[in-house]
Amino acid sequence: MQNLPLEGIRVVDFTVVWHGTHLSQWLGVMGAEVIKIETQRHPDVIRAMFPKGKERWGLNLSIEFAVLNYAKKSIALNMNEPKGMELAREIIKTSDVVTENFGGSIMERWGLGYSDLKKLKPDIIMYSGSGFGRTGPYKDLVAFAVTIEGFCGLSSVAGYSDSGPAMMASRAWNDLVAAQHGVFAILAALHHRSKTGEGQYIDLSMSEAMDCFLAEAVMDYTMNGRVAERTGNRGDNMAPHGCYRCRGEDKWVAIAVSNDEEWKAFCDAIGNPDWIKKEEFRDELSRLRNQDEMDRLIEEWTKNYTDYEAMEILQKAGVMAGASLDMKELMEDPHLNERDFFVDMDHPEMGKLRLVGLPWRLSDTPKGNYQHAPLLGEHNDYVFGELLGMSKEEIRRLEEDKVIY
Repeated sequence: MQNLPLEGIRVVDFTVVWHGTHLSQWLGVMGAEVIKIETQRHPDVIRAMFPKGKERWGLNLSIEFAVLNYAKKSIALNMNEPKGMELAREIIKTSDVVTENFGGSIMERWGLGYSDLKKLKPDIIMYSGSGFGRTGPYKDLVAFAVTIEGFCGLSSVAGYSDSGPAMMASRAWNDLVAAQHGVFAILAALHHRSKTGEGQYIDLSMSEAMDCFLAEAVMDYTMNGRVAERTGNRGDNMAPHGCYRCRGEDKWVAIAVSNDEEWKAFCDAIGNPDWIKKEEFRDELSRLRNQDEMDRLIEEWTKNYTDYEAMEILQKAGVMAGASLDMKELMEDPHLNERDFFVDMDHPEMGKLRLVGLPWRLSDTPKGNYQHAPLLGEHNDYVFGELLGMSKEEIRRLEEDKVIY
């Protein structure tokens, strides 16, 4: 069996919450050995996040932690102790990448800033992710997803024209986008190092990662002085474009028509009703100007079908359409299951879990490392014993002294 792409790469992971942990998770799935450093005094805060109605609580029972931290190892190391700092430095000397996403300059206060790490290992790659970047007037500000979504301008263009800005941050969408940008940057830095022997400092701003989605709005303002407005589900140059109610409770189908040829195919698929001959719908510009009436008439057709039925009818005609799935439909969808998108794993305290996996496949490598999210300190003996060569007696003594804790 061939190796995974990042086998042989070791990552020391100080990241917490969503953005950083998602990033290091994908490195682990691709084969890197990711060593997550926490302590019982200050564990990753998502170990203490539980959904409403959760009956069992504990640092190893968080669903959010399980979702974002599989494919990693965990050690419990008290960074408030000088010996803990020393052990962290020894681990870093054996590693290729260090990742962190603290608010402010915690790594520098620990003596683990990039200039310090280069003295330990000259070719080290350090990833620092933050809300606003590590330079500039806002470099020390802390952020959660909702604050970034507001600051980056995305929420100003999301939502309906008669309402205020809409937020998607309840699902930490921008954390995950920033993480994927960060993975790309780390892979680029590893490639650069393989060619030159040089390490790299990566400074990623979550707000700037999100601003990449607003390129057209930025250009429109710089060229035309127009400030983008909220348009709900509608596209700037497609009509119809939106979600339409289907048969059943809270069932919808998304439809997008980009040109007159697709409009004709759409009309054929829905049986060419008389209303399509109206002057208001004769061409793309007319349809853009008369979307309220057109959407109402389209929904008269979609309400006769389930979301999957409407999707199938329109797709067969060459029209872009997709069922708007709820979680039950998503988990049961035959396409996603045939592609093995969901990954089953056994967790020692939570039992069997079904989680999402990588959204892409490499044809000539194994599926990926999908080991369960680690228990806090689960790999202390491996890291301190096998990697650093410490005796069991020394490890136990440091545990008693709450250095390994």
